[in-house]
Amino acid sequence: MLQKISFALVNDRARYTHFIEQDGSIIALCPIEIIPEVRVGVVCPQDFPSDEQRLSIVHLAQLATGYDPTVSIEFGQGTSPFPPIVPSNHPLAEMAAQH
Repeated sequence: MLQKISFALVNDRARYTHFIEQDGSIIALCPIEIIPEVRVGVVCPQDFPSDEQRLSIVHLAQLATGYDPTVSIEFGQGTSPFPPIVPSNHPLAEMAAQH
């Protein structure tokens, strides 16, 4: 049933099904496997997510593709889980190497 997951930086919590808080914790307002479109709001005071939030974005994207490998993934401005340069000792580099 899941067809799309999208991520956006947010100030407003009204239009989203899931949230990634500043500490990286994920809040789900409904189960990911029963809705066709998951809209994830990344709550952050800056113009870019923290490392913890980036790891949570990667986790949710992997979870979505686990339900359906053809799911569409859309990263809004500033929500890409990968910084422009990922140092080799960064946790995201280790996670990418595992998959």
